[in-house]
Amino acid sequence: MTRLLTLLFSACCLLLSSMNPVSAALPPEVKAELTELGRELRSVSTHVRKKEIAEAEAIIQKVEDRLKELAIPDDERDRSYGVLKSSLEKAKATIPVSFEKDIAAIVNGKCVKCHGDEQVCANLRLDTYANMGKGGRSGPLLIPGNPQRSLIMACITNNDPGVRMPKNAPQLSDEEIGTIARWIAGRAPFDGEDVNARAGDTLVEKKAPKPPVKVVMADGTETVSFKNDVAPTLMNVCLGCHSGNNPRGGFNMTTFEQLLSGGDTGNTIVPGDPDGSYIVDLTLRQKPIKMPAGNQTAIKRSQAEAIEKWVREGAHFDGTDPKAPLRSLVPTPEEIEAMKLASMSDSELAEQRKKQAESYWKRVAPRETPNVSETTNLYVYGDSPQTRLDEIAKWGEEQVSQLSGKYPVQGGGAVWRGRLIVFVAKTRFDYEEFNTVLLDRRTPRGINGHAVVSPNFADAYVAMQDVGDNASADALNSQQLLQSLVAQAYLSRTGAQLPDWLRQGFGLLESGAGPDSDFIRQIPQKASAAVSSISNPATLFDNGTFAPEEVGSIGLLLTRYLLTHGGPAKLKMLAQELQTKRIGEALQATYGQTAANLGQAFLQSGGR
Repeated sequence: MTRLLTLLFSACCLLLSSMNPVSAALPPEVKAELTELGRELRSVSTHVRKKEIAEAEAIIQKVEDRLKELAIPDDERDRSYGVLKSSLEKAKATIPVSFEKDIAAIVNGKCVKCHGDEQVCANLRLDTYANMGKGGRSGPLLIPGNPQRSLIMACITNNDPGVRMPKNAPQLSDEEIGTIARWIAGRAPFDGEDVNARAGDTLVEKKAPKPPVKVVMADGTETVSFKNDVAPTLMNVCLGCHSGNNPRGGFNMTTFEQLLSGGDTGNTIVPGDPDGSYIVDLTLRQKPIKMPAGNQTAIKRSQAEAIEKWVREGAHFDGTDPKAPLRSLVPTPEEIEAMKLASMSDSELAEQRKKQAESYWKRVAPRETPNVSETTNLYVYGDSPQTRLDEIAKWGEEQVSQLSGKYPVQGGGAVWRGRLIVFVAKTRFDYEEFNTVLLDRRTPRGINGHAVVSPNFADAYVAMQDVGDNASADALNSQQLLQSLVAQAYLSRTGAQLPDWLRQGFGLLESGAGPDSDFIRQIPQKASAAVSSISNPATLFDNGTFAPEEVGSIGLLLTRYLLTHGGPAKLKMLAQELQTKRIGEALQATYGQTAANLGQAFLQSGGR
């Protein structure tokens, strides 16, 4: 019996051994070679970034060929093999997908039988790049840059065999689906010679380098300025498609030199020869006009004619650096607005403020008839009775006078060019509408006013609810609220984007609510809970650290601490430094300490 059990045990062990063979160890020299191949793969991304695709593909091919030669058995494929295979797949995924080589092979083999020139199912043809771009009965086939929203991806990945494409045929392989997805994610570029030729027939293996361009500087005889008359059109109408890594038609106009170097069709701009310049043909002479393509902003005839005349006059450059982005030549809408405001006289800007106040009020409270009260520095506008507005205007002007004494305006000029608008809402609803309509934000509970002074002074106003003359532990009265908001606007007059805690903290300090008031007395208690959660003292000074209803309380303590340890001059200097620096840099420049050190000292002092 014992003998029989021994034999049975031995047989079981033999059977288990055959079912779970012990993996053979990979020889050390092979593991070392796999590691070295992995190092070589790291350079693939660098080559791709430099657009050295042939070099990148050669490295991938070398690694794949060597793995085939090694023919490592399944039982010897350890972690080093797995790491290399993973690196190889990632490297392959960085190679840009070729339409003519990769996509054409898939559509010609799996799609054109039903979507070609002989049979056009669902009004969709896939036999050329141009036809793919047109889409079919169900709409656009693909959205360049967004495979998730592209119809073709939904069609080839659908789980229902009756809906999935290709119909009545095996599903595309994971590799084929991934190739199409990567092509779309890369903005579906075309690398052939003719978008209307059969897919795959016009593959350009390697394009000849473009000859260097000759930039001719303007000499003053031109009637059309590139900087003023042509560049804005290119920026606003053309650059969306003709920039980035895959510009449409291979024509990149990010810089002036790239603009002159042309695209895949050759010389898009031939200086002195508008008839030979493709850009003139596309934007002015073809019927219908071909550019800009799709649903882009239409080009005006006057703009196209300016381009034609600029080309005829020699396509001269009146900028400073032809290698710099065209954006540097064309002011942004904000910069244009700032220049327009800067060119206005004080009286002109004051008139614009009046029109602005009327326009904003109509948007916020179209059914309420406003009253107006003007002072030297303020334009008070609201639906409260005239006598009340006059009283509010008087409070505001007195506050400006007090602030000017403590923090003198440099050069003695106006505090706000064109005056500061003060919107006064009689009800809570009307005040909340200012936040909803003008700023698209909700109004937190306990917030009864706000100040807005934009960097270019396109906006300079405060908006408040007339909360009445009685203060409480939860709210300032109307006079204190107004004085707080005017102080915020006064501190922001430099145009700097100040942190919320600094604006609101300064406003509360200058609100006229004394240290014995119920509102000010309860601030340390309200702030302590928020401050206790701070783990990094530097974040005390960051925007967004505290909730809107906490910012004022924290800001009061922080601002009071800075005033105690630096005085009004330092606080004024901090506001000026914030015109060009971030808060951490500005604190360091003003107080000679890091934000972390200042924050730690504040916490240790208990906010005193």
